[in-house]
Amino acid sequence: MTNKRKEKEKKNNNDLAVVASHNTNKKVLEMHNVAFRQPANKAKKVQFTTKGPSRKQAIIPVPNNLAENIMGNASMHIFQINALLKNVKSLMHSEFICSCSGEIAIITNNVPNPSDLSIIEKYFKSVKGINSNDIPSPILPQSKSYLKIMGLLYL
Repeated sequence: MTNKRKEKEKKNNNDLAVVASHNTNKKVLEMHNVAFRQPANKAKKVQFTTKGPSRKQAIIPVPNNLAENIMGNASMHIFQINALLKNVKSLMHSEFICSCSGEIAIITNNVPNPSDLSIIEKYFKSVKGINSNDIPSPILPQSKSYLKIMGLLYL
């Protein structure tokens, strides 16, 4: 302990003796604990921004009318993609689909590997009512700037 702290405790102990004569032991102990409470450890600062894109999504550039068609059955597409991923024992699963500016973003729990991306591509090319030539290969986001410019959700 530093000298100042020792002097402060000595002074407070003298004050405590005066207070002790007028209060119960329990009350004196409570007052002592309040007076000498240890400063709380500083909580770690939570970082709200990431250093790069999360890459936990697959982006498929499609025409606007096709994006609307896909979004109309989004829950069915998520269910089917997850079933296909489960069949190949992939650790990844899709959580939801969002669309903006003619691009479909499939948000996932993990970063998709090339085999996961090929499963997603094959699924969308096999969906009825979608021309397989309109579906390019899914890509991973390369930067937050790209996602911001395109207006896509980034995590």
